[in-house]
Amino acid sequence: MGQIVIGPCLDAGLDETQIDYITELMHEFSNVRVLIEFYQSLPVIGPERFRSMSLLVYSLLYQERLDPAQIVETSGEQPPENQPTPTPDLEISRERMNLISHTNLSHERVLLDYVRKGRTDKVQDVVRYSLIGEDELGKLSRRSRIRSEKNLMITGVALICRAAIEGGLNEEMAFTLSDYYIQQLEEQENLQAISKVMTEAVFAFTERVSKVKEQQYSSTITACQHYISDHLYDDITLEQLAKLTYLSPNYLSSQFKKKVGVSISEYIQRERIDEAKKLLTLTKYKVSDICSWLNFNDQSYFNRVFKKMTGVTPKRYREEGSAGRAAE
Repeated sequence: MGQIVIGPCLDAGLDETQIDYITELMHEFSNVRVLIEFYQSLPVIGPERFRSMSLLVYSLLYQERLDPAQIVETSGEQPPENQPTPTPDLEISRERMNLISHTNLSHERVLLDYVRKGRTDKVQDVVRYSLIGEDELGKLSRRSRIRSEKNLMITGVALICRAAIEGGLNEEMAFTLSDYYIQQLEEQENLQAISKVMTEAVFAFTERVSKVKEQQYSSTITACQHYISDHLYDDITLEQLAKLTYLSPNYLSSQFKKKVGVSISEYIQRERIDEAKKLLTLTKYKVSDICSWLNFNDQSYFNRVFKKMTGVTPKRYREEGSAGRAAE
């Protein structure tokens, strides 16, 4: 007597309780994340529809109708109850017993070192085997596998943020990026989406550090660049920068142009135009408001500077950006 198996499928989507149950049940499995992602990829077919499909398959194979009453319904095991109250010693013993390990520390150190050095060419080689890798990462929440994964990734973002700052990335920019990716992680509802956000965060930090490394200047020039980056919406003067660096305005001006290749005023304009490009692409703010916020004297002057640096007017730049996103 043979058997015909129809599936695999689920009768309902996985909720957090079921994910936690799978995690506990399959703790000896080498990669629980892959297993859960497999379950989440299965089609959801309700009991009534599945029963109808089974009857149809039986009818097609044996050329006779099967009485629905003959179908035996079974259910899986229920999650165990009355678990002992967790304690630090009990948790250590449980993980020793089940041979559960955490992320390989050497992989983590290699990844953070690549972020710190801006090695975009190398970070991809280790990204899947470290903070967001294929290892069993431990658990930071007993109530929810999703919550545990988010907590782990948030910790990872914090570590990567610090590594990027050590690599020369502007602190304010790094912390803003960190806040952004933590917020993105909080909004995700499945493991694949969480992993995708974390991967994006790793590459975003590494690429920004790489750009800083390409333009490595003295501490004086870097301090000026960081100040300008942090105060694009404020009035920035040569006297402020000179006071910041303890140099005379004339000397600082000549050194900045010698090292960077453009004057301080031109560098500030370039940075503000780059900021304007982001606002035009990502927001619906009026061009006049963007011009005012970024301290341009008037909109016609802003338009001239913008076109000189980009080849198109602000309005045209926004239209092209919208068209590009629509095409994607």
